[in-house]
Parts: sequence; C-alpha cells; structure tokens
Amino acid sequence: MRARIIHLHHMTLAKLLRLKKEAEEEGVPRVARRIHAVVLNSEGYTSGDLASVLKAPRSRVSEWLANYEKHGYEGLLEGFRPGRPSLLTEGQLVELSDIVESGPVAYGFDIGVWTSPMIRRVIAEEFGVEYHPGHVRKLLHRLGFSVQRPKRILARADPKKQDKWHRYTFPRLKKKAQREGLALIFTDEASFRQDSTLHATWGRIGRPPEVPVTGERKSVKVLGAVEIYTASFHYGIDEVFNASTYLAFLKSSIAPVYRDRGAILVQDNASYHKQADVWQWFRANRDWLEVHNLPSYSPEFNPTERLWQHTRKNGTHNRYFVTVMELLSTLKRVFSDMQTNPRTIRSYMAPFCR
Repeated sequence: MRARIIHLHHMTLAKLLRLKKEAEEEGVPRVARRIHAVVLNSEGYTSGDLASVLKAPRSRVSEWLANYEKHGYEGLLEGFRPGRPSLLTEGQLVELSDIVESGPVAYGFDIGVWTSPMIRRVIAEEFGVEYHPGHVRKLLHRLGFSVQRPKRILARADPKKQDKWHRYTFPRLKKKAQREGLALIFTDEASFRQDSTLHATWGRIGRPPEVPVTGERKSVKVLGAVEIYTASFHYGIDEVFNASTYLAFLKSSIAPVYRDRGAILVQDNASYHKQADVWQWFRANRDWLEVHNLPSYSPEFNPTERLWQHTRKNGTHNRYFVTVMELLSTLKRVFSDMQTNPRTIRSYMAPFCR
C-alpha cells in the first residue's frame, strides 16, 4: 500500500507553520500537534514515522492526515465535525458582530486589538457557548470580518463642520465651478525626508528587504496644487513653509495659469494660510479668485494629499537617498510625470468630481 504523503505549496506550508505557532500561544497544543503532523508528512514522514515521533496511535495520525486532505486546516481543529452547524443563533451572531465592530475597549478590555482568544471569551461570557479559537476565526470570516490595519482619523476634527462641508459647501462649490467655467483648485504642502518612508513590498519569506537608514533629517519642502477636473498639478519647492513662500507659490504657479479663467481655491487651516498679508492678496485678487478653507483637521477632504501618497509610492517609499539632491531629482521626476501625463492621477480626482 502506497504511503500517504501530502504535498504542500510553499505558501501553504508557511501559513501552517504560522497557525501552529498561534495554536501553541493560544494554549491548544493538540491542534499544534496535528498541524505538525501534516508539516512532517509533507517532508516525507509516513503515518508510521509520525506515530513514533509524535507518540500517537498510527490510526489517529492517519485520521489527522485524512481530515486535512478533505477539509484543510479546519479539519485539524479541536472538536471538528464536517458540516457542524453554528451554535449561535442568528440574533446572537448579529450581536457578536456589533461587539466586534465596536472594538475591545468599548466592550471593557484595556487593549485595542481583538484576538481570537478574547473573542472566544466574549462568546462564552455573553452566550454561554465554547468555541475553539480556530472556529472563532472561521466564524468571524463568515460574518464579514478580516484582520486589517486600522486607519487613523483625527480626533480633533469637528464632525458637524465636516458634514456641512461634505453635504453642502463642497457640492455648492462644484456646481458653481461647473456653471461658471471656473477652475476648482486645492492647495497643500508636504515634506519629503532624505530618510524616506517604508512600505510593504514583496520579499522572500524570512528575508525582508532592507533599506539603509542614516538618521539624516534633511528634507525637501513642496507646495502643491491640483485642479480637480483637469487633474492639472502645480508645485513649487522652497526651504520653509510660511506666508511668504505660500504667496510666492500662488503668484508664480496659480495666478498666471488661472487669472483669465477664474478659480475657486480651497486650502487647509495652516496658520500661515490665515495671515493678514495672505488674505490681503486674496482680497486684491477677488475679481478672479474665490477662497475657502477646509474644515479643520480634515486632510481626507483634500485631493492633493492623494498626490503626496502617489509620490511616495512611485518615488520615495523604501528608497535610500545618499544626498538631498538625489531625493530632489526623484521628486521632480514624479512631479513631471504627473504634469505631462495627468491621466496617471485622474483616478485620485474622480471621487472629488462626482
């Protein structure tokens, strides 16, 4: 009789090893033992070999391998039964979803990250049902949850002002721009450091890519603006951000292009945007320029922010710049591409144009 040998893809093997470690950490050694049996079998160990190595009856080892071949990882979990129905009612599943979505702090935990054992404990306390952590993960996937990286939101933002901007102010500005043929421009500023940002990328398992770090804090400061309907990008580079450099950017990059057509300009609430000489210039040019401020702490309302993300993704992420001039050269390459090929950034503007 031919020995059963399970052939695992290297990605599946890596996943099983991770799950084995999780099972050990979560206090379910029997599950870790079964995963170990599958991994060893893929390396050529027969059921008889495994029975000896793992100190388990050969029939039990064969059952583990058969369950894995038929049902995958789920077949190795504690108390696994093919087609086993949920022990929670539909109403309880809805309630569990609400608890998970509200977060562990809202439930009473002094921690911000849900783990399978924590949710297992919630299920036991709330509904009197005992689940294995592996079944908890399966249940969460079925309810529409997955492991995700949270996104930051600014706690000091005013929801009422944001709602007013989103529902009334911005739609009105878009209608006016379209009706009168005005450009609708957003401005913003960004600093790009010589020690650049890191971002997830493909790499060989166990050998993550390395990016040299020097500790240099020199940066390039960029003032930018984008017209959302044409995806026309404008930028200026200076040594500092203040009222003088902002005015210089407006006079050199915005006024010459949009004075004849007319424009609505939207800016954030940086302190130098509000200084007297800036608004004096705005008033002197109100025959062609209308200016509005975004709600405070609302960078997600500014499409220029997306262009800075595009720049980092396509230029500076995971890069080592020996000199500031190398960084500057890369930035100018990305900016030039955005200016000569606006189609490359038009998708970023689409949500703001609707």
